Amino acid sequence: MQALKALPTAGWDHIGLTAAEQTEGRGQQQRSWSQNTPEDLVLTLVLSKGLPAPHPFTLNLAVSLAVLEAIEASIPNLRSDGLKVKWPNDIMWKGKKAGGILIENNWRGNKWSSAVIGIGLNLSGAPSYPSATQLISADHGLIGASELRAALLKAIPLNLDARMAELAHPEALLQKYHQRLLGWGMAQRWQLDGTEVRGVLESIDLDGRLCVLENGVGRCFSPGEVGWLGMEPH
Repeated sequence: MQALKALPTAGWDHIGLTAAEQTEGRGQQQRSWSQNTPEDLVLTLVLSKGLPAPHPFTLNLAVSLAVLEAIEASIPNLRSDGLKVKWPNDIMWKGKKAGGILIENNWRGNKWSSAVIGIGLNLSGAPSYPSATQLISADHGLIGASELRAALLKAIPLNLDARMAELAHPEALLQKYHQRLLGWGMAQRWQLDGTEVRGVLESIDLDGRLCVLENGVGRCFSPGEVGWLGMEPH
């Protein structure tokens, strides 16, 4: 991020970085994210061309779908019906967090000059909290962490290129995102400034807002404005 702010961005397009260890990683709202590879995956992708300026959140759609599809392609016998994205940026496996995405953007005046895409996935390392899980368990250990990591490092950038090509038609990309969205059309609970919001997740709009139907009234919330508390019991 420091280099992108100080240097011309023209040569930074399609740059990928990975780390052997990450001790000071961070997610949304400065939450810590530590990982010990090769048991886990830490990947940063830098883009400076083809960014979807009218609707920046559509890059999040493309990245989320690319990561889900890379996991499906890399893990043999994966039952992908348990693999979802939780708004705005969590990768979920059977209702537990298996990874996260953080996109940070650089602007020069009113021009979007670059995007830094951070991706972290729990492969086989011990989950750091009870609501987390590991992807190796998705295939009952039939693939090793190092093999999975190598496959994902190849598949994620390729899939992202394919999804970036669809950014000219953001509504179609959004529809695909909805189909992979955890709890789409279902009753859930969120927290807004200490107050509980209960309603049905109706949609995510092109600006990335979560739109909820609460007691017959529609409300939309920006990323980071509400915290997810869970699904309503059936």
